[in-house]
Amino acid sequence: MHSEPETLQQVVEVMQQLGFGESDLTELTEETRIAEDLGIDSTELVEIVVALERRFSISIDADAEDAVVTFGDLVDRVVRLRHDATRAVAAAVKG
Repeated sequence: MHSEPETLQQVVEVMQQLGFGESDLTELTEETRIAEDLGIDSTELVEIVVALERRFSISIDADAEDAVVTFGDLVDRVVRLRHDATRAVAAAVKG
């Protein structure tokens, strides 16, 4: 996976805390499909997204949420938003 290992682990932890740990989430790959492979429906995905937003202090818009098909998509979205937020804070501090 191209994502940060720490972020990946935290996403797994959030999913497990929400009760999506019946399957071995440590075996997830970038290509693991959220709906087909994990059996997570759209309502459950919203629950995961809200928990991730709270955990990482980010905001995932509905269009981006619709683009999340695989576990890799989800983790990459979190990583990208965290980096964007860090850059925005750095720019504001410099400003």
